[in-house]
Parts: sequence; C-alpha cells; structure tokens
Amino acid sequence: METVLVVAEHARYDEIKRLFPSGGYAFIRAESTKEARMKILDFQLSLAVVDADLPGGTAKEIAIFASSEDVDTILIVPDELSGHITHIMQKYGVYVVRPERISLAAVLSAITVSKVKIRKAEEKYMKLLERLRNEKLLTEAKCLLARRDGMSEKEAHSYLEKKAMDCRISLSDAALNIIRELS
Repeated sequence: METVLVVAEHARYDEIKRLFPSGGYAFIRAESTKEARMKILDFQLSLAVVDADLPGGTAKEIAIFASSEDVDTILIVPDELSGHITHIMQKYGVYVVRPERISLAAVLSAITVSKVKIRKAEEKYMKLLERLRNEKLLTEAKCLLARRDGMSEKEAHSYLEKKAMDCRISLSDAALNIIRELS
C-alpha cells in the first residue's frame, strides 16, 4: 500500500483524497508547513500532494522540500499561476496540475512510468559498474603478471583464462587471486 501525504486544509483534503482511485493508498494529512516537514521526514512516503491554497503561501516551499527528500510530489495550483509555476517547479522535480483540469490518474501513471524507467536505468548502471570493476581487476592482474613475468597483455590474459578454467572460477575471481598473490 502506498502512503500519500496530502498537505491541504481540511475541506480540500477530502476533495483531493476523492481524486485517487479507491484502494491501494493510505492517506496522511498535514495542514501546516511544520507538520508537513515532520511527516515528510518521519514517514516512508510514496507521494506528496500539496495544495497551493495553503495559508501563508508555503505550498511551493513544501513541494520543493518533499521533492528534495526523494518523494514524488504533485503541486495543485490555480489556473492563473500554472504556466509560470510549472516551469519553475519542473527543475525541482515537482509535477504541477490545475484543480479545474486535474487528471490525477495521468500524473500517477507518469510517476509509475518514471519509476520503471529509473529502475531499468539503475539496473543497467549496476551491470555496467560490475563490468567496469571486472575490467579493472583484469587489467590490474595483467599488469602485475607482465611486470613480474615479462608477459605480453595477450599472454597474461591467456594465463588468467587458464587459471580460471583450472580452478573452475570466474575470470574476475582468477584476476583477484593473482592480485592478492602478487601485491
């Protein structure tokens, strides 16, 4: 179940809550900047929805704070402010919607798509990082073999492959063993 913080006055809280599809969400309400900040820090939130009609004009500040804490954030703003504030809030990673044309389902869908894309990019990054680490180990082991035994790069690579096959271990494990032996 996803936890959603709704930062709005009581009447708007109920309106915003009704915009969500039924089920799957646990709602928490905050009515002030201080209360919102505490809940952003204290709870594991999936989403923060901030109503721009908060007293004192603090909605923008709360939305930016929530986004900076890696919480997906939606700021609901009046039509007359939407054009200007959308541009500003985009650089902070805050989604801006207008209450008259709010399509929460579309925004939630965009957030879900973004999370999937980020997860895939992170997986790709981890694979590339692992590959880079393995290449670094291989290069270091080959350099040590070349220095100690006068092997060429090709001979050192063949030696590592043979060692890996003989010991039934991966090439990077064989390289790590060589590094440990020769360092």
